[in-house]
Amino acid sequence: MFRKICANDKEIYFEMSREFYSSGAALKPIGDDKRERVWEALSQGDGVLGYIIEADGETAGYALTVPYFSQEAGGKILWVDELFVLPKFRGRGIAKEFFKFLEGLSGYAALRLEAEPDNVRAIKLYKSLGFKPLPYLQMIKTSEDNK
Repeated sequence: MFRKICANDKEIYFEMSREFYSSGAALKPIGDDKRERVWEALSQGDGVLGYIIEADGETAGYALTVPYFSQEAGGKILWVDELFVLPKFRGRGIAKEFFKFLEGLSGYAALRLEAEPDNVRAIKLYKSLGFKPLPYLQMIKTSEDNK
């Protein structure tokens, strides 16, 4: 049901990523240039772990995760950067199963993620799985901000 993304998955990953970024789950759409950079990192094993989600013999979604170390957490954290289940597969418990899969991976002190405040359905799911809001304000400065 969950497998590491491979070279043959590029087109379907791009299609699903485009849908994810136009679904309201992200702040704004992104261009394929950014997808290409992620694909290169995935292909080279450069800090990003990608998964294809399958159900009923079909591609049902994808996920991108990023491991990092946190002194505060006392070990490695697995950041769930993106999780997307295609609409026709939603409501079947696939996302819950994916989180069980991630929790079964060894070596992680915590799972961490973020959600758009308006993504009520995702937030409800995450809370039901035991995720708790953090009292941090996230901030970002991108290389695009320096232009």
